[in-house]
Amino acid sequence: MSDSATPESSATIPALSHEEPPAELTSAEVADYLQQNPEFFMGQDELLMSLTLPHQRGSAISLYERQLALLRDRNDEQKQRLKRLVSVARDNDRLFDNSRRLVLALIESNDLEQVTETLRDGLENDFGVEFHALVLFNKKPVNSSIRTENPDIANSVLGELLVNLNGGQKVVCGRLAEKELEFLFPNDHPSIGSVALSPLNFPDSVGVLALGSRDENHFRASMGNLFLGYLSDVLCRVLSRFL
Repeated sequence: MSDSATPESSATIPALSHEEPPAELTSAEVADYLQQNPEFFMGQDELLMSLTLPHQRGSAISLYERQLALLRDRNDEQKQRLKRLVSVARDNDRLFDNSRRLVLALIESNDLEQVTETLRDGLENDFGVEFHALVLFNKKPVNSSIRTENPDIANSVLGELLVNLNGGQKVVCGRLAEKELEFLFPNDHPSIGSVALSPLNFPDSVGVLALGSRDENHFRASMGNLFLGYLSDVLCRVLSRFL
């Protein structure tokens, strides 16, 4: 055996690396990093120039163009929101002025006839109410043109509604049963889609005030009823002077 032979055991074996390849970053991690470091792109002009975003029409736009588009969209949204707020404020001002005028006129009424005329004019001309009904509950007819119904008859027709109203609920809104509509609006009930009904409870249950609309969704349970409840409270106290 030759001494010059190189044994296999002396062959050089490269060392194995135990380092794992770096894990790829997820889009969520990148987004989180950029949110925590909003100044990252400062001084990175070349990087910014190379970034593009897919456009809805298929072409690519720069990050800067995308930011401008988002800012324009947000600006438009804010403008629309401001317009809605201004419109609501104007409506509230108009509602307040009309309510104030109607309340003062009711307080200055000298008799039941003037009360009903003032109420009718205010509801129809200032508030655009299509149908309205003022019904008093009394076993004896009132010496006035105001409609009066026997409390027992009213209870037989409006029983469930009166329970809710007398239980503290200021106003009931929505679609009513046919017999309830016929009772409240004898001549117009086929045309009425929705109703707002408020009790007249001062000092006792003396009647109801009902507003009607052709639109089935005009008066609905989710709508605000502060105005009608307030008007009913004022009307109760005015009527109590003449009943």
